[in-house]
Amino acid sequence: MSGSLIGTISASGVCLVITVWLLVGHRGKGKLADKHEEHHTSYWMLAFGLFSQGAAQAFSAPKQVGDAVTASIDSQFNAGAGAIALIMFIILFGTKPRWWKDVVCGATLPASAMAAGGVLAIPFVTAGSFLHGLFGVAA
Repeated sequence: MSGSLIGTISASGVCLVITVWLLVGHRGKGKLADKHEEHHTSYWMLAFGLFSQGAAQAFSAPKQVGDAVTASIDSQFNAGAGAIALIMFIILFGTKPRWWKDVVCGATLPASAMAAGGVLAIPFVTAGSFLHGLFGVAA
């Protein structure tokens, strides 16, 4: 889409860039790896989860997993989508940073929070709108 800050890029393209950034930053050597800290993964995966909401099939798994986790826990415990989103938030930010946990919870938390709606969805809708506008991705 023309008119974006950095040129044409799709939601799938943003997801791909974030994936490469994390692989190089977390496992690579060099300047990017020197700047990458363990807690950065959760924030990058939150952005990944926001863009995966509108991404093509290759990157649609976080939304599908977030929706499935929300539905399955809700059907088993009748906890509600809001409780599930809060549990994922507590796991993501209330525990010691671990890349595997940050990848799973960070990528699926936006879908769970948006399924919950209300106040829990506001930060993700706002951040998602800002990021989609920044990259010129259609919401």
